[in-house]
Amino acid sequence: MAEPTDAYRKLFEQSPDAILIMEGDRFIDCNPAAARMMRFPNKQALLDRYSGGAQEGSLRAHPAEFSPPTQPDGKDSYEKAEEMLRITFERGSHYFEWDHLRADGEIFTVEVLLNVVRREPRPIIHVFWRDIAERKRREQELRQTQRLEAVGRLAGGIAHDFNNLLVVILSHAELLQDELKAAGMPQQAERLSEIAAAGDRAAALTRQLLTFSKGQPIKPKPIDLVQLLGDLGSLLIRLIGEQIDFELDLEPEPIVVEADPSQIEQLVINLSVNARDAMPSGGSLVVALSRCRHEHSSRLPRLSSGEYALIRVSDTGEGMAQEQVERAFDPFFTTKAPGSGSGLGLATVHAIAEQCGGGASIESAPGRGTSVQVLLPLSAARPASPARRAEPSPSLEGDETILLVEDEAAIRKLIQTVLRQRGYHIISACDGAEAVELAREPETKIDLVITDVVMPRLSGIELAKQLRTTRPGLKMIFMSGYAQEGSFAKTPMGEDAEILEKPFSPTLLLGVVRRLLDQRS
Repeated sequence: MAEPTDAYRKLFEQSPDAILIMEGDRFIDCNPAAARMMRFPNKQALLDRYSGGAQEGSLRAHPAEFSPPTQPDGKDSYEKAEEMLRITFERGSHYFEWDHLRADGEIFTVEVLLNVVRREPRPIIHVFWRDIAERKRREQELRQTQRLEAVGRLAGGIAHDFNNLLVVILSHAELLQDELKAAGMPQQAERLSEIAAAGDRAAALTRQLLTFSKGQPIKPKPIDLVQLLGDLGSLLIRLIGEQIDFELDLEPEPIVVEADPSQIEQLVINLSVNARDAMPSGGSLVVALSRCRHEHSSRLPRLSSGEYALIRVSDTGEGMAQEQVERAFDPFFTTKAPGSGSGLGLATVHAIAEQCGGGASIESAPGRGTSVQVLLPLSAARPASPARRAEPSPSLEGDETILLVEDEAAIRKLIQTVLRQRGYHIISACDGAEAVELAREPETKIDLVITDVVMPRLSGIELAKQLRTTRPGLKMIFMSGYAQEGSFAKTPMGEDAEILEKPFSPTLLLGVVRRLLDQRS
């Protein structure tokens, strides 16, 4: 059986934590883990560097020499070292966190435990260091995730209310614009078109908020990115302007992913607009699409190894410093001048990529441009054939009976007005519970239900389930301002239902109503 001193020495040498022994102010021994942690070639090199120099009896001891000038709390490292040693001598031991400097200059955080063995002529101090830099990084990531989730919930709630307001604003603007045109007042109608255009821009911002908060209803399906980006190319050319050279570099063979086509378009447009704004004096922009093999890495730790589609948007613009790159995907962070950007463009790109099961990363440097890479998992499914457009109805009018369920009085009144002007019979309810009561009367004829999704007492989804138990095949239109991901996006709506995203125009509403009513059950 090994002697206790031999066992202790073995424990000392093999410990994964750094252990150092001080006699007075001098380091007299350390284990190999201390040398590895401080990035010295061996423990003797560490001891040679830090075994002397302090005055005997001084509390300005060597732990401070391993440290940056100041600690995270702003205190001078030498002064704080004196304080920590004073507390240690008073209590016999002391535990705290400390920022250290490795031999190569990197700052990292350690947990420190100091134990004092009192003896003459000098006390012995046992120093234990545990590297917690990785734990600190994960804690920071967790705090960031929690902060983003909180901002996302706030953004989703704001978007819900804002979309309800936009329905009223944009719809009344369209109705009044039609009336002014019919009355021969084109100048007044043109002013209303400016109001509508501003409302459309507000609606686009709201969609970005919803995408970031993961509250936007998504309709993923197999899509060929080669075809989608090819069709988007002409729009991008008009969007970025003539002062920028534009190149669309696509592989010839189909590249299929599972995604919502409108979200992928939004992703590429956001990146292209950012690139354009980074090149005010002109430059070049390349949107490239290819297949790639991704291996698990720290840059995209959530992505597993495998085959991915790679969308790369590269520009020759101003570029960003490293600290800006690290924050680029944060919501509401922007490098643009005040009033020139919301800071949601890249946050939306990141959210879309993650919703598709992928990820996004950035490479940039000042004066060297920026390249954003978006990885999306490849799909083995075949993309659906383009849907054949239904022939437009000769008229948007009708005489069917519609059950309208909406808790916002202004929207309910607006939709009633729009539908009644076209001949429809309207039964209105302020929430789902009232709608169920109205529909229980067997003599009540209902050809179609238009309902909000998020309502007090009874949601639109629960309303649909209850109504269809007694009226199977009942046609439904769900109006969505902010759809809860868990209840709405994952619920099958069936062939007799459509989603109408707020804000919508009267013309769009009438078109959806007529198209759904004209479908054969």
